[in-house]
Amino acid sequence: MNGEELLSLYQQGNKDFSRANLSQVQIIQVELENIDLSRTELDWANFSGTNLLGANLSRADLAHAQLIKTNLVKANFKSADLNHADLSWANLEDASLIRVDLSNANLSQSFLKNADLSDADLSGANLTRANLSGANFSRANLSGANLTGIDLSGADLSRADLSGADLSSADLTQVNFNKADLSGTNLRQANLQQATLQGANLRSANLRSAVLTGAILKDNTSSSLATISELNLAGFNQPSKIDLCSANLSATNLSGVCLKNANFRFALLYQTNMERANLSNASLIDVYLRGANLRGANLQKSVLSNINWKGAVMPDGSIHP
Repeated sequence: MNGEELLSLYQQGNKDFSRANLSQVQIIQVELENIDLSRTELDWANFSGTNLLGANLSRADLAHAQLIKTNLVKANFKSADLNHADLSWANLEDASLIRVDLSNANLSQSFLKNADLSDADLSGANLTRANLSGANFSRANLSGANLTGIDLSGADLSRADLSGADLSSADLTQVNFNKADLSGTNLRQANLQQATLQGANLRSANLRSAVLTGAILKDNTSSSLATISELNLAGFNQPSKIDLCSANLSATNLSGVCLKNANFRFALLYQTNMERANLSNASLIDVYLRGANLRGANLQKSVLSNINWKGAVMPDGSIHP
């Protein structure tokens, strides 16, 4: 079947094209609302600018397909193959992308608000400037993905694999990172206000100049949920350091967290809870610790210089004047 035959049948009222072979078909800027293309061969197809609102594309083969500026609102892509597909500028609001293969796909400038991408494979995907607010990425694979500067506010990334991903300058306010793998992730200048990071793995993450005001890194029932510690890298004699230089960690819960060797230079730690935290060998130069709680914290061999301690609870329980 070719594109002209499909359009002719669709205009006659036929919307079921499931299991058809439409590989490399060219259907550009047409109306195909609520069409059924489930289990259809659509690899290398071009649907750019087409209206596929409410379309059923479940289990379809869309590898290398072009869906640039395509309307895919409420479309069903469940278990579809979209590896290396180009979905730049596409509207995927409220779309179902459960267990979709989007590895190495181009999703730059796409609109994925409230989309369901649970268990999806987005490894190596380009998501720059995409709007992902309220999206569900639980258990999704985003390792190595480019997420620079994106809006992920309120998204669910629980148990997601974000190892090696680039989230620099991203809006991550109120994001759920519960038990997510953020090892080696670039979170430089990211906004993590009120984000939930309980059980998250932040080994070797770059949090330089990140904002973590009100973030939750552990709950009150466990002392080891958050993993923020040094990572031994092959070929290096010294462990890498967590870089929190200039980070805003005001009111963050860091109690019981391992921050050995961390760099806190110029960090804002106003009223931060660091009770029983391991800060040995940490660099605390030009740090604002006013009202912070350091009761029972380990500061052995840490570098302490030009610190505002006013009202802070010291490791021995005393209150600094």
